[in-house]
Amino acid sequence: MKNYKPSSAFSHIILVVFIFQFAVFNLLSCKKKPTAQELEAQKRLAEEERAKAIELAKNSAISEYASSMSDEARISQLFLVNIEGNQKYSSVEKTGSLYGKPREGSPLLPGGVLLFSYNISKDPLETYNFIKSIHDFYVDNQTLPPYVAVDQEGGDVNRLRGLTSVLWAQKKVAESFSIEGSKQLYSAQARQMRNLGFHMNLAPVAEVLTEKNRGFLDSRSFGNLESVLSYGDIAVKSYEENGIAVVLKHFPGNSNADPHLGLPKIEYNDGEWETYFKPFQSLLPKASAMLMSHAIMQPEEKSSGSKELSEELNLPACFSSYWIRQVAKKEFCFTGLVFSDDIFMGALAKNGYPPEKAALEAIKAGVDVIMLSEKRFGQVAGLLLARAKEDPEFAKEINRAVENVIRYKIKAGILDLKENEVTESSKIPSFTLGLKTDYAEFDLKKFDEDYKDGMKAFEMAK
Repeated sequence: MKNYKPSSAFSHIILVVFIFQFAVFNLLSCKKKPTAQELEAQKRLAEEERAKAIELAKNSAISEYASSMSDEARISQLFLVNIEGNQKYSSVEKTGSLYGKPREGSPLLPGGVLLFSYNISKDPLETYNFIKSIHDFYVDNQTLPPYVAVDQEGGDVNRLRGLTSVLWAQKKVAESFSIEGSKQLYSAQARQMRNLGFHMNLAPVAEVLTEKNRGFLDSRSFGNLESVLSYGDIAVKSYEENGIAVVLKHFPGNSNADPHLGLPKIEYNDGEWETYFKPFQSLLPKASAMLMSHAIMQPEEKSSGSKELSEELNLPACFSSYWIRQVAKKEFCFTGLVFSDDIFMGALAKNGYPPEKAALEAIKAGVDVIMLSEKRFGQVAGLLLARAKEDPEFAKEINRAVENVIRYKIKAGILDLKENEVTESSKIPSFTLGLKTDYAEFDLKKFDEDYKDGMKAFEMAK
């Protein structure tokens, strides 16, 4: 991959910092000698201004890297899709599929790949080699490698069954394990996953189990509010601290309706606020990503809010900027990636949202990544690309999403954000973004140790 020089925006950053420092110096020279408290305040202010300048420099590098990518590579970053095989990776689409010419072009490669059970061998080295073949295929085709995700909740939703240490369903963990035991259980699972080459887990479920969702969630929830807050916190920290990004789900909730078959609708009253939202308020700031549900979520008592808000509350949550931008990001301080749930679910198509429209509405609402259970995404991506070319506002949303994916890939160790040499005159570094050239080797001894550590957790069960 090519490295790109930072833009001239850095000269503006340096100038702002210089002017600020010069103004402070002139002000101080006209006054009496500052007190210790004043000096400390000035120091803190200078540090804050420098931190802002550094953040601007990092954002500039990310923006330039995204802008340097081809249209095909950029739009592909917005998709998490399933793939074929379990031995050696190969693509199933060409870039021509974006333009209605599926047989033409180079391989069309998604920004993220989602592995199911049939993609995963029972042999750890075989699984590692398959995941590495994905990375190598992207590099050979001069494409930014993907993050590799799996749906590993535990219990029935357990794609790594028979490969990693036993992982019970969340409810069973909360009922059978102490906090310390669950920490050992999830930490060992995360280390095994990372050793195999995974970056991300579509877990944990952060919803409280109620009569309104028991038919759909059942053992997938940790249980009552107290259990979700305590065990959810342990699960999030254990995965994140051991190199596996969590995708907290399903925000803002689900009902007993299976979203694969019907569109869930939830009405909540003031007394149920904590049940539905307290776990997400607590856990979202600690998570790398969240997954939006398809549920329509509304308060029982309709407020006298704006017409726009009323319309937003009538939308599935994954198409609602109110739930994404206002609640999750602004009120709950979430800064990570926003995923749609599978846009091929029957609930959406049966209610006027075929995949193409669903993807468009999700990006407009603030979603960063479109998740598809299908292996081909070119047609949907092509429609987004065409819309971006004719609609400047939608193009901005595409840019926002692409840059957020790049930020995550830096965090995941796929991309390297390098600090350039600082000049004496500016003291504000610039940054260059490039592909990380090293790929971690599989450590069978470490994998076995972590497997045993995970199994030992069962000895600590309550």
